[in-house]
Amino acid sequence: MKRLRLYLLRHGETQTNGRYPFNGWTDVPLSDKGKAQLEAAARALAPVRFDRVISSDLFRARFGGELLAGGAGLKLETDPDWREMHFGECEGLEFEEIRRLHPELGESVMNPEGREVSFPGGESGQGFSARVAGALARLRAETPVGRVALVSHAGTARAVLAALFGFSVAVMWSFHQSHGCLHVVDVYPGSAAACRVLNAYLGPEGYASPGPGLDFLAGEFGGAY
Repeated sequence: MKRLRLYLLRHGETQTNGRYPFNGWTDVPLSDKGKAQLEAAARALAPVRFDRVISSDLFRARFGGELLAGGAGLKLETDPDWREMHFGECEGLEFEEIRRLHPELGESVMNPEGREVSFPGGESGQGFSARVAGALARLRAETPVGRVALVSHAGTARAVLAALFGFSVAVMWSFHQSHGCLHVVDVYPGSAAACRVLNAYLGPEGYASPGPGLDFLAGEFGGAY
């Protein structure tokens, strides 16, 4: 059956990694490790014959998009609708800072679709979901069949998966995503979709070592994974 195969690649680690701020629309640079993660992902995906390569217009996603597009002999298409959620006045702040400065947001900071909450000067969970769903609808209308790479952000990929599989974005926030991870989804005419790959790590460490897919667990229980 003819279908659209969508390759969702998250950007690599940024120079703010370790602090875990809400970067959103802030155009933070990639760390050296983040660039290496995307370079490794591009090598792993080199055999794929992409019909289109699309990315957010923010550098951390655009860097990976340029690598994939160059390898495929295509021109990278960028679109700000594929950006991460806009956190407004909370851009660059960590979770505890946001809760202290904006107590009205409460626990909705980590569950932005639980109720209609807008980040001050930014987006609501519903508004963000609608923006990404609209971009996805355009992509499907323009390219109903073929292979498309989309390099974006953790929240954006969650919103895409939520739209395709009927989850709320609040549910999708429960799914961890590594920097440089890949999801692959087959999207069929109509509303059917099949997830082929979820959170596959393509970085330079590979699966032979723990890699960042497990490193984030270190220290949680006495340093053990």
